[in-house]
Amino acid sequence: MQRATIKTIAQETGLSIATVSKALNNSPQVRPETRAVVLAAAERVGYELNMHGVQLRTGKTYQVAAIMSAPGPRQNEWEGVEYAQLLSGISWALEESPYRVSLYTVRNFEESLATIKQIVTLKKADGIIFSGTRAEDPRIRLMQEADFPFVTYGTTMHNAPHAFVDADNEQMIRLCVSRLVGRGHRRIALVNPAAELTYAITRLDAYRLALETAGLPFDPALVSHGHLTPAFGRESVLAMSKLPDPPTAYICANEAAALGALSGFHARGLVHGRDAVINATDDLNVSQYFAPPITTFFLPISEPSALLGTSILRRMEGEPPEALQTLLMPDLIERCDDRLPSDR
Repeated sequence: MQRATIKTIAQETGLSIATVSKALNNSPQVRPETRAVVLAAAERVGYELNMHGVQLRTGKTYQVAAIMSAPGPRQNEWEGVEYAQLLSGISWALEESPYRVSLYTVRNFEESLATIKQIVTLKKADGIIFSGTRAEDPRIRLMQEADFPFVTYGTTMHNAPHAFVDADNEQMIRLCVSRLVGRGHRRIALVNPAAELTYAITRLDAYRLALETAGLPFDPALVSHGHLTPAFGRESVLAMSKLPDPPTAYICANEAAALGALSGFHARGLVHGRDAVINATDDLNVSQYFAPPITTFFLPISEPSALLGTSILRRMEGEPPEALQTLLMPDLIERCDDRLPSDR
């Protein structure tokens, strides 16, 4: 059986060889419906695109680099969403394009910066997706100076405008605090990510503003920053519950920290709903299986990860970064009333 060629696809579809070639190379001159016909025919006849030849002709790698933090060999704590969940959504978004994801796992910020510098300098990919943004992020400045396409999972505060996808952390925290205040809470703790991350700063600012709006004082003793693991959530509860005026509500930045917070309740003899309550933001909805289930702001990880994929495609096609800035509002899932007994 002869190997299928572009000519084979042309005969199968009735299209010209030139049109088939442009469709296989993702040319913007070909309409999406025509390209879909060509791809379907290519699959039927068993055609395999010679990507090496395409790369030589176009100068493109047809690779999207995904820079993801991965735990080291001695880090055994769960930290919520893993890079596999993000990669899945990104890969599905690229499925109908000639691009594929190349995973680069890094252990820390410095390694992330060095990896991005290498990819940009050596042109090892055509676009980059990464998370863990900082208020002023040198990785972003590096790529902007090189005019290199990228999308971040997270926002910045002091960089030039760039493409991003993120949860609306400001609105989420303001709603969470307002809801808890409306249920009688006056001492609300914030279990926050590492302080240098942009979303930690955004959440803290929103928390302070929400307290001020409610006429409540800000107490720095009710805020903790750290890696969002169960151990961190547990340690936060153990420390704050010893305060002379302890919190009656804890807002945890992810489900892993919330799980640890529940463990801290158990260690201190606290009963959820009687002594204090826990709310969380999450991407996996694991908290529905906690005992008791807790109130969360839920954003399925499939939504931002798919948007990251479609956004990097659009950015690589030349769409301006200002048109590729998306904040997603999670859904409030009330699994508990979160009111405390009136005699507290």
